[in-house]
Amino acid sequence: MGVRKKYKRKIVRFNRLFYWYVEPDIDDEGIIKLNIVSEDKKLIVTYEVGQHNIKNKPPYIVIIGEELEGWTTEYIGYRRVLTPQWSDQIITPKLIGEIIDWCLLKDKEINIVNWKDELLRPLS
Repeated sequence: MGVRKKYKRKIVRFNRLFYWYVEPDIDDEGIIKLNIVSEDKKLIVTYEVGQHNIKNKPPYIVIIGEELEGWTTEYIGYRRVLTPQWSDQIITPKLIGEIIDWCLLKDKEINIVNWKDELLRPLS
């Protein structure tokens, strides 16, 4: 089953089609989240908008789908992974491209954190 396309924007990276949209997450106190989904639904990520403004807290992304380059273990479920510091004041296609590029980058350090932002284990 494909991705529901209504109210979503498209972006093509690495000859693949991705859809993205920004909306409040009613299950997480209405926090504004950026959602990115590949057409085949293998890459599904959410990113909390405004993380660049938070001092002393590294930014993270939540990996929901099964695809993340550099991920070597079999795992099903949500994973919070530390990310580079992106300028996310305004959500633009450039930012979406940077996030997708980072997710598909083969040579990167993957650090998993729990809901308290405590490092669980590094993966490389």
